[in-house]
Amino acid sequence: MSEPRSLDRRFEPRLKSRLFVGLVAGVLVGATLGMVVGILAFEARVGAIVACGLAGTIAGLLYGALMGSFSALESPDPGREPSETPHPLAQPAIEEEHDRSTDPPN
Repeated sequence: MSEPRSLDRRFEPRLKSRLFVGLVAGVLVGATLGMVVGILAFEARVGAIVACGLAGTIAGLLYGALMGSFSALESPDPGREPSETPHPLAQPAIEEEHDRSTDPPN
């Protein structure tokens, strides 16, 4: 039972932080692009510009959440990978012995 809890403890903080960053970045970029598109497309109509900004914010929020959650599924950062040993690089590499007597002749 301790294995699933340790996986949750490693995965949850990474998911939360990357999802939050994705949400914030998505909202900022989406709102900015929405406002720029609104200004270029609708010139002086304030209602239309605000509507484009709101639409960009919503689209950026959804896209940022999706990308943030997908990025949490990537491999852990170097040096933080799960391992069966506490210090995997401290142990010598295991080399396989190969018996050449069973190899077919060339």
